[in-house]
Amino acid sequence: MKDNVDYAKIIKAKINLVDFLSKDLRLFKSGSNYKALCPFHNEKTPSFTINQDKNSFNCFGCGVSGDVFSYVMEKYKIGFKEALKILANEVGVNLKNTSYSSLKKSTENKANYLHIMNLISNFYNENLKKNYLNNEHISTFLKTKNIDTTTIEKFHLGYSEDFLSVIKFLNKKGFDDKILTDLNIFKKNSNNKIYDLYSKRIIFPIKDKLNNTIGFGGRILEGIGPKYINSSENEFFKKRSLLYNMNNLKNIKSKLDKLFLVEGYTDVIAMEKAGFNSVAPLGTAVSQEQLNLAWQYNNEPIIFFDGDKAGKHASFRVLDIALQHLGVERSLSFIFPDNSEDPDTILNKINGKDILKSLLENKSSSIETLIKSELIENMNTPERILLFKKNLSNKINKIENTEIKNLYKYVINEKIQESLKESIKKTDYNPVKINKDHQFIKKYKDRKEEQFVLRRERSILGAMINNFNLLKNNDEILAEVHISNNELSILRDNIIEIISKKDINESLQLKESLINKGLSQIIKRHFNTRDCIQFSLIENYANEKTNINNANKAFLDIINLQEEWHKRKNKNLSNTIQKL
Repeated sequence: MKDNVDYAKIIKAKINLVDFLSKDLRLFKSGSNYKALCPFHNEKTPSFTINQDKNSFNCFGCGVSGDVFSYVMEKYKIGFKEALKILANEVGVNLKNTSYSSLKKSTENKANYLHIMNLISNFYNENLKKNYLNNEHISTFLKTKNIDTTTIEKFHLGYSEDFLSVIKFLNKKGFDDKILTDLNIFKKNSNNKIYDLYSKRIIFPIKDKLNNTIGFGGRILEGIGPKYINSSENEFFKKRSLLYNMNNLKNIKSKLDKLFLVEGYTDVIAMEKAGFNSVAPLGTAVSQEQLNLAWQYNNEPIIFFDGDKAGKHASFRVLDIALQHLGVERSLSFIFPDNSEDPDTILNKINGKDILKSLLENKSSSIETLIKSELIENMNTPERILLFKKNLSNKINKIENTEIKNLYKYVINEKIQESLKESIKKTDYNPVKINKDHQFIKKYKDRKEEQFVLRRERSILGAMINNFNLLKNNDEILAEVHISNNELSILRDNIIEIISKKDINESLQLKESLINKGLSQIIKRHFNTRDCIQFSLIENYANEKTNINNANKAFLDIINLQEEWHKRKNKNLSNTIQKL
């Protein structure tokens, strides 16, 4: 007899709403709940609350509430059946063949798995605290890595004494060998006996965002074997979707806070001790899913891998993965240490922080790193330079963001032209030199950037005049953004003054107020309009019929470009003054 399957109940039981929503939203811990900026209306203070115990959400701003099905239905503007299909695919539920009893068993397994893993983590931790003073291997390792008792507690580090102690401990807790092997927590040896894979190793618990232990990394202290081993993947532990120390990313208050992606567990610990937010992959190459996780917390994570050849190539691979997804709020920076050193070694020196500060001051941007990754030895002939260009072009074409792709192409073309001229002029050819981004695009900025800036500033003001909903959502941003053109700056100041002092409810009222203040000539000089009421040739996002979320995104992208330009301009001015 077939089960009477309640698929909605099955799917809800398999989804942790906090984990699910964290893929879309940046969550903040608030008591026993989580908060985020509501995805369904524009707001500056988080009012979207997730109740972890009830697996439900509620926005106190717009009133939207419900469970994971409600969220998907609202997000995609679809019905329940379509949401059911999407979520079934998300959690691997076959709507035709899956029985309720089998999935109920899966949910019970996850609860057991988390409970057992937390018990093991506590056991290992107590073991380390009992042994670290009288075990020479442990004390030497901890001293070398500058790990003290505070660090042991923060990262819940542990130690496995032998092959059987933890298994006996779990047996006494009521968990037999079968459940421990069925859940893929432990394996059997060639004699068909269950054993602890981490014997004689320092243990690094791997935790999810909710601070549950879901896996372990183990570093060998004595005997023969791989230096590091990690838990085997299973239904509840997927290495490519996790980062070591991700449970502590909740401490990041702003996307402007630095976030480092390093190679190993001890690198993370050294960085965190020095006051730097850091995460690491789990003994594998960095995946797209892991980059997406990092981007949730920071717009430009800093890749800080080992300084040896393998570390550099690993950094280049990360960029290769990231290229397709680069955007205004999705980029990377890179640190390349000298002398094959790693973050752990550097920071455990007496002057480690000073070394890191110097490395940060000389970090490479994504485009600089892309060029480094494709450099050819003895690149001193036109043929080799053009091969270099071809290789770079192939990489740049992966970038989906058209504006960034075009700017990368322009930067590369400018540099290639310079190199070709040099190779023609000289008989003793010099290799292509790698300079900073602002040096690459200096000629471009001198000849073209003023035109682009004026066009961008007109776009910003044109949108504010013609899309009143966009203006209401972004009036504070408009007030603060730097406008270089004097006339447009005057226009901006008047817009802010009008909406702060008058009861304006639509674009037409704003336009009439601007006309009454004598600004018609300025408007006509900068925009395609005869009467300052009807505007033509404005961007899509400036049209009030455009979806407000899409308009907001486009507007903020342009604002970010304007701010980045202003920062570069100030930096160049400062450098010029220093030279005088």
